[in-house]
Amino acid sequence: MKNSISLKIPSDLNNCPIVLAVTTNLCKKVKFSENDCRALTEATRALVHNAVRHAYPREDGPIEILLHTFSSGIRIDVRDWGVPMAKSHFTPANPDTPTEGGFRLIEGLVDDFHYKNLGREGKIFTVIKRTSLPLSVCDPIYRREVSIADKESIEICVSDFSDGDEESISRLIYQNYGLSFANEDFYYPKRILAKQGKKYLSIVAKSDDIIVGHFALILMPDSNMAEVGVVVVDPAYKGMGIMNKMFTSLIEKAKSIELSAIFGSAVMYHIFSQKSNLSYGFCESALLMGKTLDSIHIKGNELTQKSERGSTLIGYLMFDLRSRSLFLPKRYREYILSSYQHCTIPYTLSAKDESSTEPYADLSYIYHPLTNLGEITINSFGEDFKYKFLLILNQLREKHCDMIYADINLETIPQIDSIIKILNNRGFFYAGILFLKHNDQDYLRLQNHHSDKVGKQNMVCYSDYCSALLDYIHQDEESVKKGNIQQ
Repeated sequence: MKNSISLKIPSDLNNCPIVLAVTTNLCKKVKFSENDCRALTEATRALVHNAVRHAYPREDGPIEILLHTFSSGIRIDVRDWGVPMAKSHFTPANPDTPTEGGFRLIEGLVDDFHYKNLGREGKIFTVIKRTSLPLSVCDPIYRREVSIADKESIEICVSDFSDGDEESISRLIYQNYGLSFANEDFYYPKRILAKQGKKYLSIVAKSDDIIVGHFALILMPDSNMAEVGVVVVDPAYKGMGIMNKMFTSLIEKAKSIELSAIFGSAVMYHIFSQKSNLSYGFCESALLMGKTLDSIHIKGNELTQKSERGSTLIGYLMFDLRSRSLFLPKRYREYILSSYQHCTIPYTLSAKDESSTEPYADLSYIYHPLTNLGEITINSFGEDFKYKFLLILNQLREKHCDMIYADINLETIPQIDSIIKILNNRGFFYAGILFLKHNDQDYLRLQNHHSDKVGKQNMVCYSDYCSALLDYIHQDEESVKKGNIQQ
């Protein structure tokens, strides 16, 4: 790889200056600022010291350092084959001895910090530092230019994915995001190919057989629904309406395979995505705080310049308008009803009988390590509900999730008021309605802050409905904080 430098050194601290010299020279080559260079160098030094002192405490061993430049910065991998270490054993940073396992200190020096256990193949610590300046070392795919005159005559063809498209899609993702794209599958062409028709249904846009755009349906594993996403357009071809052409084809694709609905997660610091979803008839129903990573930066977008998690606005395009029979909590009843009316989804109200309680509750959770988010799914209430819920909540908090979401089935729980009270008492507040979330049933989502990284200034609404929803969420959050949780 022409944009990579590989070093392999013995586990001796006397070799650290060699690594730091290479790192410093690479920073200069790609025109990092002095502060950025100093931060990346310090983070690299801490990782090398960690490998020497902790991976090989009583013996010598190899340490491999890979330095790689990409579209928006530098990535450095430090790999060793020494003493195994679980991620949960990361120690807090000590500012007086930053090389003594100061992982929290490293997190403050770089934009991304990851750890991967490779089993018999050792372990890798990865740091990524980004810059707003253009790199001097570039992949040839960045050099394509299309003039305004050419754009007027270029013909764009939109079609379904075909075998052989996978490598170009992966390169297109890299071209737009460098190594910062959240869905790791799209950096592996073989995964893109293997998961077509199972997890993804891709649409591509081509110009003279060159792939210049990609959009996908991301199929939900337990519901007849898909998320629209992974939309990228070659920067040289932007402004030609390619995304709109792909969006239209994607909707027709969803109808042809008889999906019940599609939904989109519009980032709230990029108002265009909200506007685009609305223009295709999507109906907004939920606002998820802290859903996007704090490491995402969009050139020219001031709202992404701070290291704060962003929020997303969930909107649906419904194809199957079956009537639902709902159990609604007293606390959120009126607002939930207004959401169903806003989206013109038919419903009936079920009578709640809280006298008959099952002995066992049905709830589970998922932890997403890549995004550091937790999701709790609640399908029934039982005598052991509070115990099980608190056990799951503590497990997610021990993982230091930035946000924890709780999804409550609106179609199966007569005792929903009891669940809402328990969750409100633990700091959960309103997020919205997620239609057909699991097993084609609707869920009420509540959300819980577990981090100060969630930005408040980067939540910008395009529609009046979004603004009203955001105000309602803020009011409910304040009420929950103050203990005003009467049902």
